[in-house]
Amino acid sequence: MKSIITAAAAGILLAGCTVSAVHGPVPSEEANIPVLQDKEAAFVQESIEVFLFDGDRLPEKTPSGTPIEWSVTHGHAEIQDSVLSKTEGALEYEPIGLSASYGEDTVTFDSLTLGDPAVAYVISYFTSEGTNKEQLKLAYTFNGEYWFKINEDRGILKPSTGTKRLRDPSLVRKPGGEFALLATQGYDNDSIYVYDSRDLITFENERALLLNVSRDGSMSGSQAWAPEAFFDPYLSCYVILWSSPSDGGIFCSTSRDLVTASYPVKLLDPGYPVIDITVVHSENGWTAILKDEREPMEDYSQVLRGTGAAWYAIDQFSEPIWKRHQVEGPMILKSLENEYWYVVLDDYTRSAYKVLKTTDIESGTFTEVNDADLMIPLEKPSHGHAIRVTWKELERLTQAYEN
Repeated sequence: MKSIITAAAAGILLAGCTVSAVHGPVPSEEANIPVLQDKEAAFVQESIEVFLFDGDRLPEKTPSGTPIEWSVTHGHAEIQDSVLSKTEGALEYEPIGLSASYGEDTVTFDSLTLGDPAVAYVISYFTSEGTNKEQLKLAYTFNGEYWFKINEDRGILKPSTGTKRLRDPSLVRKPGGEFALLATQGYDNDSIYVYDSRDLITFENERALLLNVSRDGSMSGSQAWAPEAFFDPYLSCYVILWSSPSDGGIFCSTSRDLVTASYPVKLLDPGYPVIDITVVHSENGWTAILKDEREPMEDYSQVLRGTGAAWYAIDQFSEPIWKRHQVEGPMILKSLENEYWYVVLDDYTRSAYKVLKTTDIESGTFTEVNDADLMIPLEKPSHGHAIRVTWKELERLTQAYEN
């Protein structure tokens, strides 16, 4: 049985009035973004996620070849041949600490969580039309090619305040193992929707998070599109990536609680307008897939790859990785069953997903997966995002919606 809980967003609703948007609290600080000084240090500092899975392989060397020696500083865990595993007595969400030594330097991570093995991806997405339009929808996949519906492709969460238009939903793993949901609020708003979730079944504390704002008035205050976030264990804060075509690209805000965010800074600049970024750890740092937003759309509405030593230092950009259709809203999945990385694109002229694959997300060639070889039984899905989950998490989620 479905069990969804929503709560009022942070904002003011006047009796008898219709409010088109809700706005989050004004920032009080600047974005907490490092300045790249040492690529080796940046690589190690940004080499792991705050939530790790039993069986995750830790990086064995820096990009220059310096060996990295990992050790467990606390918690029921062990490392053998660079593979992190739980030991007897570990909780479902086991608090651990890790230390990474390379050369004469050491980096420590004191507040990590180790979950069970990752077995699947949960996909958050929405549709732009129909009776369930602009609501949160969920699906899951084990390998990137065969997908399964949750709640029969129906919406499971609709905003109760603001524009009531939930678009571009993305899930975030919190440090202790719980989740948050971020989503665009309609089109032209300075704030995004944020929800908290213990289990991907209940979503509560609906609120607005103000992103498109500046001290000097240089930002338009009109767009905060396609938010994606992760918790950086080295900086001890959430990093929120988002787009504003009106302001010329992709921006970054940081937040300690997803209630207030910093003033934004521009994240990267390939020399022309880009939006819709998604990022992942990769072998030599970080890899991004993002959309070329130049005009006319018929010529430039494609996606490209960016790479760098850290998420804040993506500075190498490719040509479009695929040119057959106009696409946007990319998401990245590393298959849990084979060697492929999958990039799933919102092929919006066909109202369907297009899937590409490669064995090397950083520099490899992408090949198109034939539609006939895919099973994605979703009706006109738009702009998705993928997050890894454990068997227990997936089982709780699917059982909640099995009827």
